[in-house]
Amino acid sequence: MPNTASRRLTGVALSATLAAVTLAVNAPQAAAAETPSLRVLSYNAFIFSKTLYPNWGQDHRAAEIPKTSFFRGNDVVVIQEAFDNGASDVLLRNSASQYPYQTPVVGRSKSGWDATGGSYAAATPEDGGVTVLSKWPIVRKEQFVFKDACGGDWFSNKGFAYAVLNVNGARVHVVGTHAQSTDPGCSAGQAAQTRSRQFRQMDAFLDAKNIPASEQVVVAGDFNVDGHSAEYASFLSDAGLSAPETRTGHPYSFDTRDNSIASERYPDDPREDLDHVLHRTGHAKPEGWQNDVIKEESAPWTVSSWGKEYTYTNLSDHYPVIGSGR
Repeated sequence: MPNTASRRLTGVALSATLAAVTLAVNAPQAAAAETPSLRVLSYNAFIFSKTLYPNWGQDHRAAEIPKTSFFRGNDVVVIQEAFDNGASDVLLRNSASQYPYQTPVVGRSKSGWDATGGSYAAATPEDGGVTVLSKWPIVRKEQFVFKDACGGDWFSNKGFAYAVLNVNGARVHVVGTHAQSTDPGCSAGQAAQTRSRQFRQMDAFLDAKNIPASEQVVVAGDFNVDGHSAEYASFLSDAGLSAPETRTGHPYSFDTRDNSIASERYPDDPREDLDHVLHRTGHAKPEGWQNDVIKEESAPWTVSSWGKEYTYTNLSDHYPVIGSGR
């Protein structure tokens, strides 16, 4: 409320001024209630199917991830690549004490969702691997399976989870996603074109929700778009998202040099910044929103394959990213 330059503080005028002061004092509290400042973790957990990839310590990592410092103390956790049913169930079960409100895994079935949209197909061999965990009640859960895919992604129900949270009476909308990978099975330029269509589908979905501008919309996940690349600007435009004010921590969320798993799986691939926690443009968001890439390291763990042992010091081939405001 703007201040009046000079005012006679008598009678009714004094009462009005006192009321104005009361409103001014209460205003920051109202704004905080309308725009909760949440701490949101996005983590590509690399929990591939043990049937196809039996030697990547999925059960061990699913048990260890909830114990880590980066996993604890958040308001919301968005997980990608929770593909293996058994190991991902362990991960979610071990997370329940911290995050009792959870969506099912996108694309695994229609059970547990309030609505299913897009191109869900029960016959698709793999699910979408995305789930949203929250310390706050989730009052609505929807899944949407992308219509477009290429390469290996064609065989999974990849898409996004949409969750509406009740944060002390304020509604917060959270989207967790995992976009098209740059797969060798895609033709030249096809992966980026597919991602663009997926981002526009997500934006159209949110448009149709008619979410008030006063409510924040957090969109987090592995977007497979390098924040250092020219594609990043078009990604933000296609998805209707705003970049964080600052990005701190390690410069790459997918590091094929320093990450023990990524360096073995993709020794010839570039280091990239693929994982982001963003807000929808035109909606409320906390001040000073930043993304922090955590260069996670774990105690060494060892697996065996064809009589040979392999030891790693990370729990995934991606590093966790935490979005938070001031």
